[in-house]
Parts: sequence; structure tokens; C-alpha cells
Amino acid sequence: MVTWREGTNTLLMSRFASVRIRPSHRDYWRTEVRQEEWLLVEWPEGEAAPTKFWLSTLPDDVALEELVKVAKMRWRIERDYQDLKQEFGLGHFEGRGWRGFHHHAALCIAAYGFLMTTRLKGGGSQKNTSGLSPSTLPESYRPRGGRADSTPRAGLDPDVVSAHCQSDRSTPAEMPMLRTCQSLNRNFMTK
Repeated sequence: MVTWREGTNTLLMSRFASVRIRPSHRDYWRTEVRQEEWLLVEWPEGEAAPTKFWLSTLPDDVALEELVKVAKMRWRIERDYQDLKQEFGLGHFEGRGWRGFHHHAALCIAAYGFLMTTRLKGGGSQKNTSGLSPSTLPESYRPRGGRADSTPRAGLDPDVVSAHCQSDRSTPAEMPMLRTCQSLNRNFMTK
């Protein structure tokens, strides 16, 4: 019996077995034998036969509990993908190019990462069901594009507006006059 996570009202557990196997498929075309993989089998109590099977290329010294956690993580990944599509707009992209989709997906994933960070710090829901803990960065970590002489930011709090963003809105800011261009005064009609 292996427990892989806490459900809404009970622990999720089932019976599992694992064995190292060497899968084969049209091996007569291959010059060398395939590498060994894990075969993970789930056989819940009360079932007449096993119900689920997984093949895994995890190292041969991995524990059964870790193998089960990785196999059962698919549900969490599917939920994250569903959230990205519905809540963050990943499914709303209607462009035609790879570059536009890449930018759209990067922004959606960044927003989702920010939300997960906020939840893990305790700003979101009260119960942490993800099983994740906030990671700590090493002292030598520098973000991409970060200068060595710059001061690291203390943290990001979305509810606090920094002092340089606040301004007195009672009087409008001065706007410089646009320069008039000599080329605009030309006659654009052709003869």
C-alpha cells in the first residue's frame, strides 16, 4: 500500500508493484538491446485485476513511493494546464505565428507562476494542497540580466504601491508641445 497525496477528505492510497523490465518492440531492427525501465502496476483492493500500468525511465535505485508520486503527478499537471487555459487565457490565443504564441504563452505561464508563489507564501488559499514548499535561492544566484553591483529586491508584494509610482494627481503634468515637421506642410498631391 502506497499513499501518494492527501485528497479532499481522505488519503489517496492503493496497492502498487514495480519491477525492472526490458521493453521490446521490433527489436529485430535494432543493433543493441533496449535499456531497462520500470513497470509500475496499480491494483486497487476489490478489483479483479490491475487497473493501471506505467513505464518509467527513472533510475533503478528509486523508491517505490517516489515512482508512485511521479506517476500520479499527471493529474496535477492536467489541472495546472486546465487552469492555464481557462483562468489565464492560454486557450484564448488566436494568432497565427509561433512568435506571437510564444509571447502569449510566456506571459500566461509567468502569471501562473506569480499566483503559485503567492499561494505558497500564504497569500492565496489557506490550505496548501500542492505539496510544494517555497524554494530558497543560493546566495550566489543572480537572475538573467542582473548586474552584480545591483541591490536585490526585498520581495514582490502586489498590494503595496511603491513610493515612486505614487504621484500628486491634483495638477496635471506638463506635456511638451510636439514639434511641427516641415514635411507635413508640403503638398502631397501629384500633378
